[in-house]
This record gives sequence, C-alpha cells and structure tokens, in this order.
Amino acid sequence: MRIDYLQISNVLSFPYRADVSQADKLEFDDGLNIIIGENGSGKSTALEVVNFLFRRVIYRQFSFNRELFGRRLTLVMNDRQQVLQPANHTDINGFRLDANWDSEDQEQRIRIAVRLDDIDRQNIRNIRAHLAELTETLGSYSTYKVINAAGEERDTYVIDVILNRAANNFSVQLQGGEHDFGFTYLTDYHFFREAISLQNALMGGEPIPPLYESFTLISSYRNYHAFQPSISLSSASASQQIQDIRNQDFNRSLNATDRHEPPVFALVRLQVAERHFHLISQAKDLAQCEQEANDLPFVRSVNERLRVVNLRCQIKLLDQRTWQYSFEFYDTRRNKPIGDINSLSAGQKAIIHLVLEAYGRGELKGGVVIIDEPEIHLHYQFQHEYLQVLRELNRTQNCQYILVTHSESLINSSTINSVRRFALNANGQTSIFSPTLSADEKSLIRILDNSRSTYAFFSKKVVLVEGDTDRYFFRALLQERYRLLEQEIAVLHVGGKRELPKWYSLFSSFGLRVYAISDFDYIVNLHYPADNGVPLRTDEQIAAFKRTHVDWERHIDASAAGGTFVLREGDLETYLGIGKDLSHVIEFCQNGLQVFLSDDTSGKSREIRSIIDAIVN
Repeated sequence: MRIDYLQISNVLSFPYRADVSQADKLEFDDGLNIIIGENGSGKSTALEVVNFLFRRVIYRQFSFNRELFGRRLTLVMNDRQQVLQPANHTDINGFRLDANWDSEDQEQRIRIAVRLDDIDRQNIRNIRAHLAELTETLGSYSTYKVINAAGEERDTYVIDVILNRAANNFSVQLQGGEHDFGFTYLTDYHFFREAISLQNALMGGEPIPPLYESFTLISSYRNYHAFQPSISLSSASASQQIQDIRNQDFNRSLNATDRHEPPVFALVRLQVAERHFHLISQAKDLAQCEQEANDLPFVRSVNERLRVVNLRCQIKLLDQRTWQYSFEFYDTRRNKPIGDINSLSAGQKAIIHLVLEAYGRGELKGGVVIIDEPEIHLHYQFQHEYLQVLRELNRTQNCQYILVTHSESLINSSTINSVRRFALNANGQTSIFSPTLSADEKSLIRILDNSRSTYAFFSKKVVLVEGDTDRYFFRALLQERYRLLEQEIAVLHVGGKRELPKWYSLFSSFGLRVYAISDFDYIVNLHYPADNGVPLRTDEQIAAFKRTHVDWERHIDASAAGGTFVLREGDLETYLGIGKDLSHVIEFCQNGLQVFLSDDTSGKSREIRSIIDAIVN
C-alpha cells in the first residue's frame, strides 16, 4: 500500500478550505520521502493525521477476545460470536486534531489517496482463496459480516474524513467510486488478519499464510531506558499479552509521551517466548526448544540486519515454573551478552529499534513506514549509517518511507528530490513546498553538501552574501543584536554577486524567506546592465557613477523592499575600514563591532543596523 497524497483542511496550522481539493497537497513518492521545516510549521500535525487515519479509518481495530475463545466449547452461539468483533472506535479526542484558530466553527476535513500495490493484491488473493472456509468459521465466532467480497478492486482510493470535535466522532466518505472489496480490505485488514489466525488455531493441516504487514510508525518518543530484559508468561499467555499491546497501539497519539519501552520490543520477546512455550509442550528438550525458538525466520532476519552494529539477539528460559524468559543482545565481536541495553550507543539502539519494527510486527512488505525524527540522539556520522540501513531494508521490503527530520545530514544531493518542506506563511498557516529541481539547482545542493550548509533548509530565513568575509561579519552581527534568533536565520556566502539569483531561486522554491546583501556594484547587475564592466572600486568611481545615474537611490530602495539590500557606499570592507582578508574581519568583530554598532553619528553603521533589523523584523 502506498499513500499517494494527503490534503488537510482546518486542522491546527493547516488553514480552512471550503473545498478540500484546494488545500495544499502533500504528495509522496513510492520510496523515500523526507519532510522538513521550521518549528511549528505543521510537520507533527501531518504525522498525527496519518497516525489517526491508520488507527481509525484504514486498518481499523478488531478485538479478538481470547478469554471467550478459551471457553468456546462451553458457550452458547450468541456468546461465542463475540470472540471477534470490531472495536468501533469513533472517538477523536485522543488525537491532536484541533481546528485552526482562525476557523474553529468551520468543517474539518482530511483527504487521503491510497494506492494498492502488489503486496496488497497478494494479500487480497490470499483472502479470496480461503474466503469460503474463513466465512464458515467466522459464522461461529463473529457477527461481523464482510461486504462486497466479489468484483475487482480499484488501484487508488480517495477517502475523505470529516471530523466532528463537538460530538467527538468522525464520518468517512469514499470519493469517485463504489465501496468495493479493495476498500473493505483497507478498512478490515485486521479482521482478516485475526480471522486467519483463528482459522489456523482451530483447524489442523496446512495453515493459511498470514497477511503481510503494511504499516508501522516509529514515534519520536523512544524510551530505551525502560527496556525490560525479561518477560513472564505466568500472568497471561503470550498471545493475550501481544493482543493487549496491539490494542494499546490503536489508541496511541503520536504526541503522547511514554514511560514504557517501545512496544515492538515486547512484541518480539513474546513471539519468541510463545514459540519456545509451544515447543516444550511437544516434549522437546530445553536446548532444542531454545535453538528452534531463536531460529524463527523473523529472528534470523533481525539478526542479519543487526550485524551492521555487531549485535544479535536471543531468548533464554530462566525459570520454567513461572515461564520467565530473558531477552538479551550479544556483542558478536566478543560473543558476550550486553548486560544493559543502555550501555549501547544511541546509534545502536536506534538501529535495533528500526530493525525490530521492520520484522517484529509480522513480515512488513510493500507498506508505509513512518519515522519521526530518526536522528534523535544520533551523532552526525551515525545518521548516514541509519539511512544506509533503511536502504538495505528496502531492497527486500519495498516500502514507502516517510521520515520527518530536523537533521541536515539527511538532506543532500542524493535525497533532495525526496524533500517536502513545510513553512508558515505570513498568517501563521502551513504551506507545503516540493519543487522539481533543475540540473543546475541540484549542483547547488552538492555545493551545500561539501560545505555542510544544508542546515539552511531548516531555518526560517536565509541571508545570501557574496563572500566568506561577508558571512562571518553578518553572522557575528546577528549574534550581537539578535542572539535568540540566530538559529532561525542562516547566512550563506555564494561565491560572488553573479551567483545570487540562482541561490535566491533555489531557497525560494522551498518556501524560505530569502534575503541578499551585496556590494554597491551589484546595482549594475540589477538595474544598469548596459554599464556592465564599469569599475566601482573606489569612492571616486562610485561618486561619479551616482552623478550620472540620478535614480540609483530609488532603485536601491525598491530592491530592499523585495529583500535584496545593496550597500550604498561600496563594499563591506569600506564600511568597516579594514583590508580585504578574513583575518581582518575576524579581528574587527572581536574588537571593534560593538563600537561600530553603537556609533549613531555614522551613516554606515545606521545603514548596516537598518538592514539586519529589516531582515529580522
């Protein structure tokens, strides 16, 4: 399954649109998608919307009552038919989906377009091949009826969800077609999944193959310190504990903090423990049971991927009386157990989590994987390793990855086409930018790679200057006058005034507010192309130029109104009274900057201050 696009009307910073088709469209590629943007620009809201859709609308929750199932032989038909039922969660208050503050009385609507892929069609064929026997079995264990099992499914489904905060519920409208079996598969995926498990538990012989998993989400709240090194089956069976964890997942907001470890850690432990428990019931010796449990296909896959961080995992039975198991990670270089997962590096823990999510919930193939802030606690170099592991996983799983990140290390010339940038407009509302870059613009990204300057995409504003001395000075100026805003404004040197237009175009296409500061001679490029080549290096040459071009000041004012500031008296070194060398600028900023800025009698000082104030304000 793939998400083709998402449109959001009237949810938090996303503005109200009377026609949701007019809302900004967040489009997704089949492979890697990277969402970036300034703080508060709506990235987390978009993720929460997707989280809500996959918990309440698509892949709805169905509850398998294992307590009733255990007593099935003693139950009358009406009670036995309560074993598998839809959870019917229609509440929305647990999700952060408030209306936009400017349109609280207007309709809230979300539109998502999802596309079935080859894995979905394989799942559907699997369901249809066994539908008769599943339907017969389900007649005794559920009152829920599958509709529209006949007919062909469509490629794409456009689904509108209308939120009703006052009533704490929502409604669903399928656009552009009838409710067919493809839509039933999307909404009732977990019903079929549980039905297959039920059928396999009841019937002997060849089991029905399980459905491939199609969705997982890794939240930015990752409490590895709460890792549990052991697990017990004494209070409840493994299958019941697994069911409880999955039920909790359906009600988990993306923004909720969690005192517990990531749920997938417990799911993996329980699945291996469950296998070990069943093997012992077959009167196999303990050593053989342990070996077979740790050789489950998904455990082999996990350990194959963990080799990149020199680890493997395994389970051991500690106490057969209480069915307590240990779950340990081993250092493969030293062949020794890791006593405490928190002794591992942040990078190792993050990759463990990623790999367990890929294999521990079932076999994930062809679905959607959303990762919120993968870079948390990872140093710069390990973020590249993380991206490599993602690519390795995707060679076999062919998933659609959506990463929401604040890390410039994930933005480079090889990923830039996957980037969608969120920004707030002048009204504080979310806008989405995903430009198609030309070959020349991609070459600019490579320059940013080499200078490690892709951090500019995470700023609110970018100030372009001609050279490295200009960059050093204006960064120092920002630190001196607006220290708290320093992280919101990036200052980049572009290698000369002729480079300014293309850099301006690049950053503007991603929704950044872009400014340029240049020497006086840039006025020729902007307004007097016929005078190209006229020397403007000395005070005398500049004065002569002004005398013959009496409208020069009007042009400079007009350019400033558009965000391009041309210094009126020459170059920066003239303003500071220093030579043309970076060392001179460094010395000036260390010893003379405060005096320069406090000189109200200096027109040059007042002009410099007015430029930076205009950019900030």
